[in-house]
Amino acid sequence: MDTRFSINLIPHGSPIITYGIDSAQGETLELNVPVELRFAVDLDVGAHVFYIDFANKTNSTPEMAIEIASVTIEGITVDRAKWAGIYYPNYPEPWASEQTAPLDPVLKSSTFLGWNGRWELEFTTPIFTWLHKLENLGWIYN
Repeated sequence: MDTRFSINLIPHGSPIITYGIDSAQGETLELNVPVELRFAVDLDVGAHVFYIDFANKTNSTPEMAIEIASVTIEGITVDRAKWAGIYYPNYPEPWASEQTAPLDPVLKSSTFLGWNGRWELEFTTPIFTWLHKLENLGWIYN
């Protein structure tokens, strides 16, 4: 049975992303206007990762960024789903070396991708069990 996903992105500038699920070859897309990434995937029971790679920001494009506006799974839009994402930024040099405080290599609950890097949403299937746990809806029988 296919699991249906929808991710709404708001670009700042013209970022280029590659996105996909698990280790499968992802699709590349240039964002010029807000976009809804929609797809249905047949997934085995277990752990999976949806990812977005952002890699074309340069020092001459400081305004370029991506906002993750919403994540919808099986027709259910839950803010906790987008906040469950983990962002692994690639901080630019020499800026990163000039910082007095250590930079976090991982940013949790980040929905604004202001640097190149990877945003990941880890989830499990069956998806409704994962959503139940994410929303902290109480006991669940496995």
